[in-house]
Amino acid sequence: MPAAVDPRHLLLIGAGPGVGASVVRRFGREGFRSTLISRGETLEQLAAELRSGELEIEAVRADIEDLEGYRATLERIFRGPGAPGVAVYNAALPDPGEILDTTVGRLRTAYDVDVLGAVVAAQVAAPVLRTAGTGTLLFTSGGFADHPVPVLASLSMGKAALRSAATLIAAGVLEDGIHAATITIAGSVVPGTAFDPDNIAELFWTAHTDPADAWQTEYRFTGA
Repeated sequence: MPAAVDPRHLLLIGAGPGVGASVVRRFGREGFRSTLISRGETLEQLAAELRSGELEIEAVRADIEDLEGYRATLERIFRGPGAPGVAVYNAALPDPGEILDTTVGRLRTAYDVDVLGAVVAAQVAAPVLRTAGTGTLLFTSGGFADHPVPVLASLSMGKAALRSAATLIAAGVLEDGIHAATITIAGSVVPGTAFDPDNIAELFWTAHTDPADAWQTEYRFTGA
């Protein structure tokens, strides 16, 4: 029997103290519980900080570089009761290096995290959300997709590819009542500025709550 979807269950892949934490808090204000996925050593600390704000948080450790193990983790989450109705892919590997000096191995690893991890998440989530006839898949992108930075070659290529992947995913799930979109952050995330992560989190909430006739495949945060 297909898992039942909980429309107020947020899955955040690539949990961190910036945009990711702000998205969890923003959805939490609307009564969402959240499952956080990260390989980072600070995952439990972040989860504890979010719980201190009276949010319901589950922390799950997974390494996207191990795509098969990561897929298995997602399958357990989406097979369980109350599967996430919203998934946010917020993972990236900002590996410094120029394109002519970066090894193929490093480029391949970065591509796994920057792009293929998002594709795997959509592949696992889509069948469950299709059964429910509803759901939201959001992918964090950035200005590097528009303006590649030579010293961050792999991330620049990854963000451009992520946009293409998200557009294809959106086309593949639209008729199933699932909204898939890229959230492009066109600037540097800095607390206390126009690009404060709390401000950016509002756009994630907007993308999730937009009515179907207003759905976009890309939402842009410009700080304006």
